[in-house]
Amino acid sequence: MALVRRTNVLGPHSSRVVAAASVTPAADAPAVGRAHVPAQPGPFSQGASTQSASAEAGAAPGAEGAVQGDEVGIAIAAAGPPEPTPGGEAAAVPPQPASVLSLVSAFLLVAAGGLGSWALWHYKINAQAIHLPDATTFFAVLFAFATAVERILEPFARFLPGKHARGELEAAVANLANKYHDATLDDLIQVAHAKSMLEKGRASRGLVSWGIATAVATVASSAGGLYLLHSIAGEDWNGIPVWIDAIVTGIVVGSGTKPLHDVISKVQKNKEKSEDSP
Repeated sequence: MALVRRTNVLGPHSSRVVAAASVTPAADAPAVGRAHVPAQPGPFSQGASTQSASAEAGAAPGAEGAVQGDEVGIAIAAAGPPEPTPGGEAAAVPPQPASVLSLVSAFLLVAAGGLGSWALWHYKINAQAIHLPDATTFFAVLFAFATAVERILEPFARFLPGKHARGELEAAVANLANKYHDATLDDLIQVAHAKSMLEKGRASRGLVSWGIATAVATVASSAGGLYLLHSIAGEDWNGIPVWIDAIVTGIVVGSGTKPLHDVISKVQKNKEKSEDSP
């Protein structure tokens, strides 16, 4: 659920009146400050300063409505409306799942990788299975394999789905902030909708990137002889053809690139912030 609160965008005091002024006391508004207004025409004349000071000195606490000398009224600083409940107004839009096109594209990419693995096996181009000494070494190789695939796909991330969703969200937030007190609930709903579309773009991008990573890892596994099940089972195991094992290995590697990409991206962002800080 894409939930957006007004105060998350405009701040905790976006809908509060800080002060109000009146020439007559307001009966229902609790006064937080009070000053007598002198009748002299010039605020900088000596008489005005003297009489204003004497009026302030003569105003005792609790002496409401006491007007001294020639005065035209009282200026009151009254408290605004009570602070809204935490979060203030809110708008929510149902979550948007990944698009059907991205789902179909992801599985077509996986199928293309499987077809490439089968072609390498069919034409005897695939490499012999690599047998590593232990499982720890093999999973270390898988991690390095996943890192290499993730770095290969990094330059193409800008072409994946959802690249415009963040810009639309920032535009909706800027529109709400510019309107400030004039912003309506429709503007808040627009921000929530843009946030929902951003989540949809992330889901679609994750599916397509998984499909690409799996396809690349499948073909690379078949070409290099890195087969997950054959390495675990031993040299004499031939339960499934190696081209199917390459698909399994590609799925494992492709699934591991997403969390690995998140970790690498977070490390890069922290490094850029530390370099940009004075």
